[in-house]
Amino acid sequence: MTMKIWIVIILYIFTSIFYVLSKEIEIDNIAAVVNDQIILNSDVKKILFLLKKEGQDFRIPLKSDFLKEKVIQKLILDELLLQESKKMNITVTQEQINSMIKNIALKKNISMNQLKNYILFHDSYSNFSYKNYEKNIKKLLQIKIIQDYEINKRVNVTEEEVNVLFKKLIHNNKKFKKINLSYILIPLVKDRSNYVIDDKRKLANSLVTKLKKGYDFEKLYIECKKNKVLFSVKKMFWIHLLDMKNTFLKTLDVLEKGQILGPFLGDKGFYIFKVNDIRNNKENISTEFYVQHCLIKPSIIINDEESRNNIWNIYRNIKRGVYSFDYAVKNLSNDFYSANKNGDLGWISEGMFHGNFKKILFSLKKNEVSEPVRSEFGWHIVKILDKREIDYFYNFKKKQAYNILFFKKMVLEKNHWIEDLKNFSYINIIRP
Repeated sequence: MTMKIWIVIILYIFTSIFYVLSKEIEIDNIAAVVNDQIILNSDVKKILFLLKKEGQDFRIPLKSDFLKEKVIQKLILDELLLQESKKMNITVTQEQINSMIKNIALKKNISMNQLKNYILFHDSYSNFSYKNYEKNIKKLLQIKIIQDYEINKRVNVTEEEVNVLFKKLIHNNKKFKKINLSYILIPLVKDRSNYVIDDKRKLANSLVTKLKKGYDFEKLYIECKKNKVLFSVKKMFWIHLLDMKNTFLKTLDVLEKGQILGPFLGDKGFYIFKVNDIRNNKENISTEFYVQHCLIKPSIIINDEESRNNIWNIYRNIKRGVYSFDYAVKNLSNDFYSANKNGDLGWISEGMFHGNFKKILFSLKKNEVSEPVRSEFGWHIVKILDKREIDYFYNFKKKQAYNILFFKKMVLEKNHWIEDLKNFSYINIIRP
């Protein structure tokens, strides 16, 4: 073979290699540069592919590059956050990854092995391995950790801010108030001329004046009940104050039992109400106890009967003045966690106690020491340091106020933080 033919063959091989490489580069070219890292076109295509596959009704926007641009921006942001995570030395353990995957499997009501098989089968044609799945979970966790850290550091919600919003949220709390009413109705007939309405109004006003001067409502109720031509009456029914306001008068205020309301013109005529009872959110109120205790609990060494005898001996010694309750807590209690805090268990809701234990707590006066009482943990001598009534509706509203403010500030601070990251980073989107 002549030298000329060899040269042609070598040139052909080199040209083929160059062509193949150039095709590869063309397929997986650089989409963007973020500081010292690159985002490849294949990364963008992979997400576009997944978006199209996941969404059955997926439609590409009119501007063909719009979606691609959004994906690139998202990948840039993720890369910036991952770089911040690296700077902060944030590490994600395999246990954290497994825990998150386990939670994903639980939400899908399948085992981890079933999830793994689903991922491998579902994405077998797109060369997506389980390792890739774990790697993506790791990235998500790193991003979440750095975001939570930075945002919690930046966001500050003051007590004053919470109280201002809290007051606005509970402003309409009276809608939860229920009132028990009786009424006397002076009905309007079909003839609703001004003359008839004025006449009925005068009668209603005269009855209200009579009642406000001290005439007994029950007596008037019985009298009106007998005269079915002029009056219609109803005794004892519950209604929400908000419904009452919406029906009759927006500014209506119910202050006390026995209050006379009206007259109000309704669909059927003029109403005169008497307030029999007011239920003001009692369903939301619960008692909390500030508890101090001495605990003797059964174990391998000491059985339940011996524990009972020991606690009764301690109780008798406290009563005789041999030693104080505080001494017993510090030196004899088996609750080592609370013994270091002088038996202080803090504020505990009544819902945490049951049966006889709950009865004893309610019967105790402030700073009074109870007789020994059994719980699932062992034998206790309890001292009530304080009691308070908590309205859980108000607690809920206060937490809601905090969450609203935190979320609002979080969105703002997150946007500021991301803008700062972008401004102090080198970002170059490479256009085709």
